[in-house]
Parts: sequence; structure tokens; C-alpha cells
Amino acid sequence: MDQGKEVRPCRVDHWRATVEEQANSGLSVREFCASRGFALSQFYYWRRCLTATEQLRHGADPEAGTLSAFVEVDWGRWARARGMPPLEIRLDLGGGCTLTLRRG
Repeated sequence: MDQGKEVRPCRVDHWRATVEEQANSGLSVREFCASRGFALSQFYYWRRCLTATEQLRHGADPEAGTLSAFVEVDWGRWARARGMPPLEIRLDLGGGCTLTLRRG
């Protein structure tokens, strides 16, 4: 049996409804969580996950300052600061074709 971290849809639905309920309650997050017996960290975790998922699902606009499906990583600066060689990724595409990506 797979022991991976798979989130059951019913759990997602529960937290989606809970986050929406808090938004419409007129209570602060702290007050809402105290009244329902939720840990603040648990509520914020689920709200962050659900927000990110919704933004990705609806094609967030990076220019508008919302979440992007792609994140640029400045590997070169990070690697140089640690004395590591530049990043190189090679993909064997088959048929004698290789795609090489270098950064740094």
C-alpha cells in the first residue's frame, strides 16, 4: 500500500468550506479558530494550500503579482557562493538527440 502524502478529496472539501466560512463569519482568524478548536497554524496551512491551488487552476498572472506556475531559481549565484560548478542538465531525447541546458 502506498504511504505517500495523498490528500483525500473530502478533506480538501472540508477545509475549502471552513476557509470560506471564516471569510464570511466576520470573525478574525484567531477568533474563528478558537471557536472551532482549530490550531492557527493548521488553518493558515490549509488556506495557503487552497489559495495556491486555486491560483494555479485559474492561470494566475505573474505580472499582477499573483502566483506563477514557474519559479525562477538563481542557481548560478547560489552555486557560486558555495563553490559549486554551474548547473548543467542533459536530456537524452532518443535517436541520438540530446538537449543540454546550462545555467551559471
